[in-house]
Amino acid sequence: MEIDDCNRGGPREMEQDMTTAQYFLPLATYPDSSSGLIISNAVAFAGHYGAHLHACALTVAIPHIPNAWSSLLLDTPKMIEHAETLSRDRAATLVSAATNLAASAEVELSCRTVKTTLPLLHDTAATKARFFDLAILECIADVPDTRIVAEAVIFGSGRPAIIFPNKTLVGPIDHLVVAWDGSRAAARAVNDAKPFIHKAKRVSVLSLTGEKPLPETSGAHLAEILVSSGINASATVARFTSSSIGQSIQQTALELGADMLVMGGFGHSRLRDFVLGGATDGVLENPMLPVLMSH
Repeated sequence: MEIDDCNRGGPREMEQDMTTAQYFLPLATYPDSSSGLIISNAVAFAGHYGAHLHACALTVAIPHIPNAWSSLLLDTPKMIEHAETLSRDRAATLVSAATNLAASAEVELSCRTVKTTLPLLHDTAATKARFFDLAILECIADVPDTRIVAEAVIFGSGRPAIIFPNKTLVGPIDHLVVAWDGSRAAARAVNDAKPFIHKAKRVSVLSLTGEKPLPETSGAHLAEILVSSGINASATVARFTSSSIGQSIQQTALELGADMLVMGGFGHSRLRDFVLGGATDGVLENPMLPVLMSH
């Protein structure tokens, strides 16, 4: 069941044309709630790029499976009712926060609440993300569910995603760093990041050596292609020295003065378990700056 909660357009609404980007913001309500910080970052990010933000609060329905022992020891129906009420209340709070922030920033916002079962929560976020140009996500180390949602959307939606660290986004995205290894995933990420690359004042193509063999001129060639497209781009080569390739890429990007990192997301199934690539795992473990990730 879906309920439209709000549809707010700012003054820029009449000025925009049919090319307005559509950004998706999934909001979790149970067992943990999305943070207010991801809402403020999403509103600021959408405002900077003149995008329409679609917030989707995911409320949970918990099926009651009768069990003799649980009936004796626990008041299961009451526990379920409490959890579902908490989920609905959190959804209302998140939607209200998004509505107020978007109105203050004059950002176009649509909100809806989607009810789903708890086991399908993450898949529902991925399915809903397929309708939009980009998903906006958070990864908080001590809130494991944020990473599960992020992985589901990145690898299940077919859309690029921006992962924000647990801090306030400050200022415009002027300097992009592209983590380039010549792979298919990296190429896809560059293509998905075109709207941001073309608006950036500067783009650095970063190749990190020492972790795996890389073509010597691959990054330089990409920078040349970007320059021929009218982009202020240059190539940078650095050496991987950290214990985590994901952390090393992010740290080098920050040292270069990056406002956002662009990289491919890599993961594959192995014996029924989903295995992430080293760089992808490192970034999702601890995002240090906004990261556009594409699979």
